[in-house]
Amino acid sequence: MPKSKCEDIAHISYKDNPINITSCTNFLGLTLGSTLSWKTHIDQLSSKLNAACYVIRCLKSVISIKNLSTIYFSYVHSIIAYGIIF
Repeated sequence: MPKSKCEDIAHISYKDNPINITSCTNFLGLTLGSTLSWKTHIDQLSSKLNAACYVIRCLKSVISIKNLSTIYFSYVHSIIAYGIIF
């Protein structure tokens, strides 16, 4: 599981079990801030998309446009489209 960029802001316990309050939460792979901002989620997406763009840029001189399109739709488009309904 990747490390979350959410920071703990308080510690609460219930029956000696700690309950952490965080500034953001993950819901079905989407990261939401406490004010329902998308900043943390966008930061995570941008690093994934940067890596995908680098791979496509490196492969464009080696493989055909059809194969590049397949790579785009299997990796980049799926990252962008996931959770868009929320």
